[in-house]
Amino acid sequence: MKKGLSSLLLASLLLTSSGCQQSPKEVVNEYNIVPMPNQMIPQEGRFQLSNKVFVVTTDCTPEVQAIADSLTARIQLISGISLQTSAQENPEASNIHFVTTEGMPKEGYKLSIAPNGITLSASHPNGFFYGVQTMYQLLPPAIYGKETVKNANWSLPAVEIEDAPRFPYRGLMLDVCRHFSTTDYIYKFIDMLAMHKMNTFHWHLTDDQGWRIEIKKYPKLQEIGSKRKETLIDYYYVNWPQIFDGKEHGGYYTQEEIKDIVAYAASKYITVIPEIEMPGHALAALASYPELSCNPDKTYEVTGTWGVFEEVFCPKEETFQFLENVLDEVIELFPSSYIHIGGDECPKDAWINCAHCQALIKKLGLKADTTPNAVDGKKHTKEEKLQSYFITRMEKYLNSKGRNIIGWDEILEGGLAPNATVMSWHGVQGGINAAKAGHDAIMTPHGYAYLDQYQEEPEIAPTTIGGYHTLKKTYSYNPVPDDSEELVKKHIIGVQGNIWNEYMQNDERRDYQAFPRAIALAETGWTQNSRKNWDCFRSRMVEDFERMDAMNVKACRNFFDVNINTHVYDGTLKAVLETFYPGAEIRYTTDGSAPTAKSELYAEPFIWEGSIDLQAAAFKNGKMLGKVNSKKLYANLIAGKQYTTTPHCGWMNGDIFGENDVLGADSTTLGLTNGKRGNTASYIPWVTFGLNEKNNNELVFSVDMEKPVTVSKVTFGTLYNPAFRVLPASAARVEVSTDGKEFKEIGQASYTREYPERGKKTFTDTLECIPTEARYIKVILKSGGTLRNGIDCRKDTPGDVIPSDLYVDEIEVY
Repeated sequence: MKKGLSSLLLASLLLTSSGCQQSPKEVVNEYNIVPMPNQMIPQEGRFQLSNKVFVVTTDCTPEVQAIADSLTARIQLISGISLQTSAQENPEASNIHFVTTEGMPKEGYKLSIAPNGITLSASHPNGFFYGVQTMYQLLPPAIYGKETVKNANWSLPAVEIEDAPRFPYRGLMLDVCRHFSTTDYIYKFIDMLAMHKMNTFHWHLTDDQGWRIEIKKYPKLQEIGSKRKETLIDYYYVNWPQIFDGKEHGGYYTQEEIKDIVAYAASKYITVIPEIEMPGHALAALASYPELSCNPDKTYEVTGTWGVFEEVFCPKEETFQFLENVLDEVIELFPSSYIHIGGDECPKDAWINCAHCQALIKKLGLKADTTPNAVDGKKHTKEEKLQSYFITRMEKYLNSKGRNIIGWDEILEGGLAPNATVMSWHGVQGGINAAKAGHDAIMTPHGYAYLDQYQEEPEIAPTTIGGYHTLKKTYSYNPVPDDSEELVKKHIIGVQGNIWNEYMQNDERRDYQAFPRAIALAETGWTQNSRKNWDCFRSRMVEDFERMDAMNVKACRNFFDVNINTHVYDGTLKAVLETFYPGAEIRYTTDGSAPTAKSELYAEPFIWEGSIDLQAAAFKNGKMLGKVNSKKLYANLIAGKQYTTTPHCGWMNGDIFGENDVLGADSTTLGLTNGKRGNTASYIPWVTFGLNEKNNNELVFSVDMEKPVTVSKVTFGTLYNPAFRVLPASAARVEVSTDGKEFKEIGQASYTREYPERGKKTFTDTLECIPTEARYIKVILKSGGTLRNGIDCRKDTPGDVIPSDLYVDEIEVY
């Protein structure tokens, strides 16, 4: 610790080494730096900017000089203060000194701020750049704006920082194929990465829904592949037949635009990695050049819907020549050592039915695995081996050009290309398997890092792809646990957030989905896990929202709201309220009225009786911070009780996507007895069951109510959504028992439904019973029957009759 710290300040540091809590009154400095530096010691006093301050760049390279000049220029633009520049120290002035120091990490820096001067030290320009980013975050948030603000406190708190990142790869991916992003947005997106010390922009440029990069050798990619005639309306599995907007959607980046963007990113020490999808997600390319497919006589269209399509690149010589020519132009535009080749979600149907592919499999001697693969422990088909051949061949070509490949974790199928880096998205296991095999891996698991999923209550949020993980859940991710094998620690080189754009039609939607969760991933990538702390992070995020406001970033504001959930404590279901805003009061009502600063103060989880309309909001100093959130909760005889089902649930949507890890929900009550009813906003509240003749087309729900009670009625909810092959229950009956062995029926009913013309609908049914005292209860729900078409809405197969699934939530006993 630096000598000269006062005993009072030392005491405060012992209480908070993170610098998150305010220091004693004698020291008013705050350090709202995101991501958190890995070593930081707060100091007393502040360094005041003025026209008399000199920026000194003795012995600095032109590149470091440019970084210093950018600092001077931004301070001049926003504060109106003109810092002086000098190659030599001015002993009579306050100096901001850039000092080149040997032996520091490439992205590391030291920042010493005292009332009489600032010293920024680094060995490489990257480190100087990140040191300047830290300085910006120690200034007022207005520094990130575009207008001059002269009346702000243009000073920096004294501090000693020594910092370097945890991982060398820290990135965000932006998909511009599903919905095109303007170049203006791309520049702002890069600014957000730089502000939070992320160093990689993964640019997803080609897919089934659009080809977004100019390739001069193949002009049809721009003329045909960059446009689609229309785009799907609403969520994928809502309407059957699906509904489209009838509006052409298109756009691509010229090579000159790409060069400018790559150069701009490089000026902020961000590498741009292009993704050219292969062998799947190829419809836009096949629409342009159908001869690259397994069926060249077919006419292909750039699709306006989402999903996985059977039309893929055919592994023939003219396809490889096409891809090599494309990559030649890509390489000229992107100096990145990596080229991302996709490799994900490639169905093998076309290859199975293709004479050329089967002949190639025979020629190459590819055979299906008879024993599990050494890398991923799975048995792979000969067609999956053909994908490995495809990927390996493209890797060799890129290696010959001095580049390496990254691919999604499906490139593990059939054997991993020798020098490939794996981007693990299905979960964490793909990355771990690759690392154990000696390959570098980048962790981007969908349960934490897919930023296209819900981050607040789906009932009030814009439509997304599904899933649910909040800022808190995203922040909790640790890519490399402390007990990991050394090989895993060595080869997991970073973390990335992914922004898939199916349901992000404009820039505001992209901002809303990406931020602030991308910032949580930025801290995960930079800050050592031992330094991460959720309470500290959310304290620093208050000011980071002000920075985003200054940059006109329309981030999700759930941070300022109250999340409503339920949880079982000591066998009793209670309402749980939580806000991420530090130090805020939660005020709530239970009668459906809007809470005010004088409403009931939330202190701890509470029991409720009957049905309540819970409304809650966060307040600070008597002022509401965000919006009012609401949830209807239902207390009944089995609320919070554990239960069993036959058959077992197919999957609990909230559980699969992490809801029970986010806001205190309990996995034993998630879905059917948690006091919350399902809705049509998303599939998250619903528990799914596949019913068929094997289980008598019935769901049996059983509960031990632990003591005799009088049962007089049962209420349950089921969902109608034929586009997702879901029908509501066609009948129900209730059986009870005193001993859990002999059951008798006390109520039954059959249902005739009136279905909407299209879309989803919730059916809530109440079954009146003969009042009976019992301890055990069974609720038996009958399947809704069969239906045509089903889950694959892209196939019009009216002859196919399939059993419907049953989506259930909530079952209540009175």
